[in-house]
This record gives sequence, structure tokens and C-alpha cells, in this order.
Amino acid sequence: MRLPVIIAAVGGTAALAACAPPPQTTTVIVPDGAETCVAADYQQYVGQQSPAITLPAGTVYRHYRTGDPVTADFNPNRVNFEYNRSGRLVNVTCG
Repeated sequence: MRLPVIIAAVGGTAALAACAPPPQTTTVIVPDGAETCVAADYQQYVGQQSPAITLPAGTVYRHYRTGDPVTADFNPNRVNFEYNRSGRLVNVTCG
């Protein structure tokens, strides 16, 4: 009966020793009103039906239709293009 208890205790110690420290995280504080993406550059397309928009290489963006599920991650550098169900651009935002 003692042997399983000793093995479990040794196994638990080995498992804890194998754990790596948690990764370092960085908090970015963006001042109110500061825009870190270029959504303002595309506001002239809001209201247009399926506009042809060219983005600079490396621009982080996503496009979706109103009501579609999207990830909840916030990326202050990402430009979001929201279209209604008929394909009209209804909103350009950061995040």
C-alpha cells in the first residue's frame, strides 16, 4: 500500500519540475481617442456597394458581414470592414 503513495508523490514532483514559467506578457495602454490603425483612411468607402479597396502590404485586416461570428481578440492595429447582408460597407473600425 505504501508503494503507490510513494510513486505518486515522486511523479507529482517530477511533473511540477517539468513545468515552464509562464510567458512574459506586455500590456499596451492606448490613450483614449488614439487610433493605432488606419480605419480613418477608408471611411470614404462606407455606404458603397462592394467597394474595391486596396490595402498596403502588411496591413492587418478582416472583413465580415453584420451578425457573423468574429473572434473576440482585440488587435488595435487591425482594420475591420463590416458589410451588411447585401454587400454594402457599413462600418470601418479598428480592433
